[in-house]
Amino acid sequence: MHINSLQPEKICGALRRILSPGRTGTLPELKESSARVTSMGQEDSGSVLHKLKHYVFPENPLDGRIVARMKRGAIHYGQVRSWWPIPPVQRWIRNHRFEFQHGVNGSTIRVEVSGGDITHLWVADELLIEQVYQLDAVPFVPDLVLDLGANIGLFTLLAAKRWPAANLACVEPHPTTFSFLCDNLALNGVTAMKLQCALDSEAGVKFLENDGAVFQTLSNRTTGTRIMTVTLDSLLPADPDLKLLIKMDIEGSEVAVLNHLHARLPDQTFFFIELHKGDESLRWIEQWAGNNGFQFSATRRRDDAIDGCLTRAKAPQGRATLSSARRECSDVAPHPRRAEDSVAQPSLVVDSSTDV
Repeated sequence: MHINSLQPEKICGALRRILSPGRTGTLPELKESSARVTSMGQEDSGSVLHKLKHYVFPENPLDGRIVARMKRGAIHYGQVRSWWPIPPVQRWIRNHRFEFQHGVNGSTIRVEVSGGDITHLWVADELLIEQVYQLDAVPFVPDLVLDLGANIGLFTLLAAKRWPAANLACVEPHPTTFSFLCDNLALNGVTAMKLQCALDSEAGVKFLENDGAVFQTLSNRTTGTRIMTVTLDSLLPADPDLKLLIKMDIEGSEVAVLNHLHARLPDQTFFFIELHKGDESLRWIEQWAGNNGFQFSATRRRDDAIDGCLTRAKAPQGRATLSSARRECSDVAPHPRRAEDSVAQPSLVVDSSTDV
């Protein structure tokens, strides 16, 4: 059969019957790139087939069911550029959502990803298969989990499975990615505070450059997606006894956010953090950690991207004794603060049952 004899309409109809249609997977800001798929440079057909085989038959699959393998292959087929893809079929794939299931510690996590953004699958493989965040490393049971740069919500799902009594809060600025975050939490019956905004050094409005689930950066250029920014201070409860777990993957904004943090973090605070500027980031995080009573341990490096943990450094005994004495004094006769000593920070209060 010649490729020219295939009828795209019939193929689309067959795919609709095989794969559940679901809802649209690509919101307006991604549709323009979807329409350009046929105008981009073509890939060698042998390379395309090799990649397709890798996606359909990975060594350690996210979801080993046959239908899941078909979905993985379809998502990859929707992205390839070669002589054999059929544009109507690719457009249909890129405009739909696909659900996968993954077993975690005897339970199942349901994950919904976009057919138009293959980075969703990359993120799912990274968190669920490679397990880049080792929750066993957290030395306490957290009262509050802040997922900063929550993406499609997978870290929050893992935290909810591990610590069902913890309060959960997710921050994700990109509108398309945020919609998948909300749906993935709902699919798994997880309740969390969900904020569609970005972390920055100050509250305001900025713009996101680059589309998709990853590689988003903040900019003042008005050509990007307009989003609201908040400070980390506005998300932190004023409770020194709180057990706080923070996952921070905010595409390079971690420097501005942490350098402008005024609130004192609780004694029991643990960070999972991703850095984005290689050795420069390492020098910065080691200095910041030393100045704020933390120790940094790198766990993985991919070019300039460095994953690691921030744990509380053990304070010298003399310093601990002095801190205890200060707390006792403050309990007896708190010293009044001067107005010029206070730093005004915007507050963001959101009901946990709503999305912002």
